[in-house]
Amino acid sequence: MQKTTLMMTLSVLAMAACSPQAPEPAASAPVAETQSAPAMADMPMAAEAPAAAGPITSMGKIVAINAEAGAVTLEHQAIPEVKWDAMSMGFTTTDPAMLKDLKVGDMVVFDLMSAAEPTKISRIVKQ
Repeated sequence: MQKTTLMMTLSVLAMAACSPQAPEPAASAPVAETQSAPAMADMPMAAEAPAAAGPITSMGKIVAINAEAGAVTLEHQAIPEVKWDAMSMGFTTTDPAMLKDLKVGDMVVFDLMSAAEPTKISRIVKQ
C-alpha cells in the first residue's frame, strides 16, 4: 500500500512538473515612478500647416483656352501648397482679359488665388 501511495504521489508530481504553467506577472511600477512622462494633454502635438493664404505661384503649359469665358486648361507642375501632383486641369480667371494674348502651347507662370480657391487664377504670364 505504501508503495502504491508513493507511486501515485510521484505520478502526480511528475504530471505537475510537466504541465505548462502560467507565467508570473512581472512586477511593474506605476508610470510616475519609472519615468517622468508628460500626460497626453500636456504633449505638444504637430499642427497641420496652415493653408496658404495668399497667391500660390506655379508653372505650366496651356493645353486649351477659352478667352471669352476666362477659362484655361493647364498642364501644370506639382503644387505642394494644395497637395496636387503634376496634372492637366481646368481653371477660371478672375479677369478673362488676362488670356487675350495667350495661345495653346504657351508656357506660363500663374498664380492661384489661394488654397481656399485653388481653381481660380489671379495672374497668368507667358514665359
